[in-house]
Amino acid sequence: MDLGLKGKVAIVTGAASGIGRATALSLAEEGVNIVVADIDRPKADSVVKEAKALEVKVLAVQADITKTEDIKKMVATTVEKFGRVDILVNNAGRGRLSDLLTLPDEEFKYNMDLMLFGIIRACKEVVPHMRKGGGGRIINISSIFGKQPGGLLDYDCIKAAVIMFTKDLANYLAKDNILVNAVCPGPIRTPLWESPGQLGDQLGKMLGKPTQEAITWFAEQNIPLGRFGLPKEIASTVVFLASEKASFITGESINVDGGMGKAAI
Repeated sequence: MDLGLKGKVAIVTGAASGIGRATALSLAEEGVNIVVADIDRPKADSVVKEAKALEVKVLAVQADITKTEDIKKMVATTVEKFGRVDILVNNAGRGRLSDLLTLPDEEFKYNMDLMLFGIIRACKEVVPHMRKGGGGRIINISSIFGKQPGGLLDYDCIKAAVIMFTKDLANYLAKDNILVNAVCPGPIRTPLWESPGQLGDQLGKMLGKPTQEAITWFAEQNIPLGRFGLPKEIASTVVFLASEKASFITGESINVDGGMGKAAI
């Protein structure tokens, strides 16, 4: 199936690993030229090598999405290299299990800068270029935990705000043919869950189980399909939303969660 993406230009933030990496490579498979944006330059360079093997143009940009100047540089470098921006995937993020009463304000504020204000600032930077090009696609990675609680106070609140920002921005930009949607993953096998000290380890300590046993237990207890998702399964949804096949979809927050979401809307 031709998705109409060949030759487009996409920026993917947090693209060095997990969902971001899978998204960058999946877009590259469709012929999209990719800007791999991440704070970890060596890992970003590794993704660039993989994407180049797919015979597209690729650029790595080291960017801390909490810093406005880095976001401006990321977009400016993209336009300088490729002449335009067609697709923005706001993926950079992190999370940890947190206590409602003891979560430090500083950590909450940092994560707001990373996962909410970083998205807002990146959108502000790309929109003029998308308008100039006659349209575009913005896909924000939210979470099923933006729709129901998941034990990560700051993460849950921020991801809920991302969904509302997505809807407001979609309405604002509809006249410009810039479609804005959110993807809401459930638990996915990424470094957020599987790296040392991350959610899998934290859950294991709470349950008194090894990390992988804790992850399996969580999936069996909470996800109807009985397993965590794979980064590629999120990336496939992002690619569809970026494509011409999704030309009548905007302002939506689409669950990709193995049936975990319980809300009727």
